[in-house]
Amino acid sequence: MINDVKKYYFSEAVAKEIGVEEAIMFSNIFFWVNHNKKKKSDYHYYQGKYWMFNTVLKFKEQYSFWTVATIRRILNNLQKNSYIEAGRFNKHGYDKTKWYTVAEKAFDVVENDKDFVETINSLSEEQPTNTR
Repeated sequence: MINDVKKYYFSEAVAKEIGVEEAIMFSNIFFWVNHNKKKKSDYHYYQGKYWMFNTVLKFKEQYSFWTVATIRRILNNLQKNSYIEAGRFNKHGYDKTKWYTVAEKAFDVVENDKDFVETINSLSEEQPTNTR
């Protein structure tokens, strides 16, 4: 079904540096962090930064072509290579949902990828239907 086809955007600079899978996941995190920053969302603001949150299972719903193990590997690679930071800012101790933000190094890398940043900025202006 042609209507079910999703488009994925990612930074060529990030893909060259750490891989296409990581670039795809990074673009999702970058999008939501950027969106929350534009909204000036207090709910998503901790430690002087804007964050987004998601579980591995929710990422699996978004990226049905990846396994849970692959998603964990990708997120670990992004952290290990200083593209994202992870934290927990949940209201309840039993909630293990992770929060993610873009690390400083990543801003330096994507700064040179103007097409990526422009695409993400235009997409975040379209008011996404769900909040992360």
